[in-house]
Amino acid sequence: MPATLTELKDQIEAAMSILVVSHDRPDGDAIGSAVGMALLLRGIGKTVQVVNYDAVPESLAFLPGSGIVERPVGRSSADLLIVLDSAGRDRIHDSVWEMAGDIPVVINLDHHVSNTGFGDLVYVDAAAPATGQLVYELAHRAGWPMDAAIGENLLAAISTDTGSFRYPATTPATFHIAGEIAALGVNVGRVNRMLYENYPERRVLALKRLLQDLRFDFAGRCASVALPIEVSRELGLQPGDTEGVIDVIRAIDTVMIAVFFEELPDGKIRVSSRSKEEAYGVGAICAAFGGGGHTLAAGARLSGPLEVARERFIDAVGAALG
Repeated sequence: MPATLTELKDQIEAAMSILVVSHDRPDGDAIGSAVGMALLLRGIGKTVQVVNYDAVPESLAFLPGSGIVERPVGRSSADLLIVLDSAGRDRIHDSVWEMAGDIPVVINLDHHVSNTGFGDLVYVDAAAPATGQLVYELAHRAGWPMDAAIGENLLAAISTDTGSFRYPATTPATFHIAGEIAALGVNVGRVNRMLYENYPERRVLALKRLLQDLRFDFAGRCASVALPIEVSRELGLQPGDTEGVIDVIRAIDTVMIAVFFEELPDGKIRVSSRSKEEAYGVGAICAAFGGGGHTLAAGARLSGPLEVARERFIDAVGAALG
């Protein structure tokens, strides 16, 4: 049922052992929120385990405490499950749900407008630009102590999901919270350097290959790139290596909608999409393919082959652009 931050606080403080999870293929918001939450809860004496089906991306391994993220194993005996940054149960691998199967209470804390409302206590604020902001607001409301390690994780969560505070969902509260986090002693310059100026060579080579595939449709209002699985294997790409690629093509002046297609090992096609204007929302487009997200940023998974999926999705983009 819909819950307040105070109700979340009460439920968390009543628990002794807590399992924290976030969505598969975790990004900065997923890892920053989960690790930040775990450090907060350990600070108030809770036993906490953080689990994700996928490993922490190499690009986020610098975050303090990131090494606590584990792969799912066995069954958890925790009193409480906190699910972060996950719009639906399907964003989390079955093995994680199997591990959490005996946990009696589930908290769903998220900022996606497409959240399905799963769980026992649900707090979804679609106006928040990042789940990391909600974790901060919960901690602030609860009066839990915060330090620089927690702040670094939450800053990474907020910064990555706001596009370095550039996206329209960024609010005055977001800037205020970032200031409060900096006041904890966080080295903001170092965090930004590690997030945005510390790329492995293979990531830049992937961008080079993708830009060679750059395609424009609908008088330049849609730009898309596609990453075949053989290219991923050739370059030895790791999870997180393609983060930010879509922002490069979205920055083109004529482009209203940008799309990134990635062929996965199971043959599915992962679609990431971004829009510059709410009039051309990609959330509805992705929802039609069984995905979801936000109005200006959303994703979906389509059946292959790659070029067939690309054509199907681009056709839908054309209908939205009118």
